[in-house]
Amino acid sequence: MRRKSFLLIFLLFFAWLWMCAQEKSSPLKVGDPAPPLHFEKLMQAPKGFQGTWDELKDKVVVLEFWGTWCGPCRDAMPHLNELVEHFKNKPAQFISVTDEEEWRVKNFLKFAAPISGWIGLDTDGVMIKTYNVWGRPHTVLVDLQGKIAALIYPTSLNASILERMLSGLPPFPPPDQNIPSASPPKEAPPAQPLVELLIRPAKPSSSMSMAGGKFKARGMKLHEIVSHAYGVSPVRLVAANPQPDETYEIIANVPYEQRELLRPMLQQALTAAFGLKVRRETREMDGLILSLPKTGAHRLRVSANKTDMPILSDAGLVASLGAPISQFTSVLENTLGQIVLDETHLEGLYDISLYWDTKDSKSIREAVSTQLGLELKEEKRPIEVLVYETAALPSKK
Repeated sequence: MRRKSFLLIFLLFFAWLWMCAQEKSSPLKVGDPAPPLHFEKLMQAPKGFQGTWDELKDKVVVLEFWGTWCGPCRDAMPHLNELVEHFKNKPAQFISVTDEEEWRVKNFLKFAAPISGWIGLDTDGVMIKTYNVWGRPHTVLVDLQGKIAALIYPTSLNASILERMLSGLPPFPPPDQNIPSASPPKEAPPAQPLVELLIRPAKPSSSMSMAGGKFKARGMKLHEIVSHAYGVSPVRLVAANPQPDETYEIIANVPYEQRELLRPMLQQALTAAFGLKVRRETREMDGLILSLPKTGAHRLRVSANKTDMPILSDAGLVASLGAPISQFTSVLENTLGQIVLDETHLEGLYDISLYWDTKDSKSIREAVSTQLGLELKEEKRPIEVLVYETAALPSKK
C-alpha cells in the first residue's frame, strides 16, 4: 500500500490550510471568556454529562477541532492520546470537536484511528463558528478560570504547558529578557537552479512529492515514475516487456510559471534514459463499477464547501470534504489498486467518509453500500490503458 498513497501524501498538507466557507465571527483572543459549549451529543463521556462549563469548572480543558477528512488531524491523534493518558488522574479534560455525524465518527474510530477523551458532536456547526475555527486541526486551551489561554497547533501542545496551566500559570513562560550578542551575518545560500532534471539509481524508499513545477521522488520503480510522468493510474499502465527491478531517484524542477512543462520534461527524460515508448490501447478488463441503487437514494452529504478539496487516503480509508465523485473514484482506484469507474452520474461536491477492513476483500463493497448508500460491482468494461516498453536499459558505466 505504501506506493498507492504517494500521490496523496503531499495533498494532506493542503487539507491543513482548508478554510471553512461560513460567515466570519469575531476572533477569539487570549484572556477572553470561553464561548459556550454546544454539543448534539458527547461521545465517550460519563453517563449524564452534557458538556457544559459548569460541569468542567476548575478544570483545564483542551478543545481539539478536527475532521475525519483531515490528514494532519489524524497525524496529531497519537500525540493527543498520549497526553490524555498522562493526565487521566488530573483535572484536565480533552474534548475532540467535529461537525460531522455520529455514524461517520464511529466508522472513523472503528477503521481509522482511536480518539481518547470525549468527542463532542457539533453537527450544526455552532461551535465551529463561535470559536472562529477556519482551519483544522485547531486547538483551544481553556484555563482553570474558564478563559482562553492559548490557540495552538495540537502537536505543539505538551505536558509542560498543561502542568503550568494546572498550577494556575500561563501556558508559556515569559520570554527570556537576555538579548544575545549580534552574530556575524551568514553567507547567502547558493541560488536554486531555474531548471533541474536528474534520474539515477537509488535504494528503495517511500518519498515522493509533486506540486507546482517541482517533482521529487526517491526509491521508485520505473512503473511508478511512468505513472506520474503521464498522469495515468498505475492500474491502467501496462508494461509490454520485462522491466528492471532497480529503483531510482528522480528530481525535476521548472519555474512555477512554466509548470505545465513538467510532465513533458519528465516524459522526454524517460525516453532519453530508458528508450521509453508508449501507446494507448483500449482493452476489455475487469473493473469495479460505482453506481446508484435502483431506488436512486444514497447517503452522500452535499458539501457546504464551494470548491473541491484534496482527499485523504490510506489503507482502508478514503475521506473528503467537498469532492466530485469522479475525483473520489480516482483516489479509490489508487487506494485499492483496482480499476474503479464512476457510473453514478452524480454532479456537485460531496463530503465522503469511507472506511473498510483491508483484511476482508468483501468489506469494501459492504462499506460502500452501508456508508455511502451506493453499489460497487465487478464487471468488464472497455478500459483505455497506457502501454509502455523500454527499448534499452540505461548503461551503468
